[in-house]
Amino acid sequence: MAARKKKSGTGSAEVVELELKKLLTRLSKPGVDRWEADTAKVRHLIALDAASVMKRIDSKQDEAVGLFSRLRTRDGMIELCRSSFTSVTFSELARLSPPEQLATFSFHEQLDAMRWYVSYTEDMPSTVKSTVSQYVRKLGELHRDLTTRIGPPGSGGHPVIEAEPSEAAS
Repeated sequence: MAARKKKSGTGSAEVVELELKKLLTRLSKPGVDRWEADTAKVRHLIALDAASVMKRIDSKQDEAVGLFSRLRTRDGMIELCRSSFTSVTFSELARLSPPEQLATFSFHEQLDAMRWYVSYTEDMPSTVKSTVSQYVRKLGELHRDLTTRIGPPGSGGHPVIEAEPSEAAS
């Protein structure tokens, strides 16, 4: 009976130790390092592509809408929506966790909606400018969520880990 007695106050440390052992066991399996490295590369490429889209939109949005207004050409606005995401395979996306997949698809679904709008709209230039601004605002929100989940381009494909407040700090 005495051998079964729990030590008080060490439950939290034991849980952490157990989780670390599980992680080490998983990572020491053959192929896990390769899988993790390939998954990090997929995350990194998605992050690079999304960052490139947002940078292009931020720097060229007004110019593209202006060209549409003056020349009635949609090429500039369609170019804003260009993405390499269409070349990503399903098996590559399957490497991501479900929240990462959702964030990736949400971002690109909004980008596709914007691409469709600018490709086929018959709206007047002032309405186009307003509508594109709404799409860009939503894309910015989705990009922040995507970056939080898969990591920024410079992170090498490692997701951002938000620290939880410790019990001691409370």
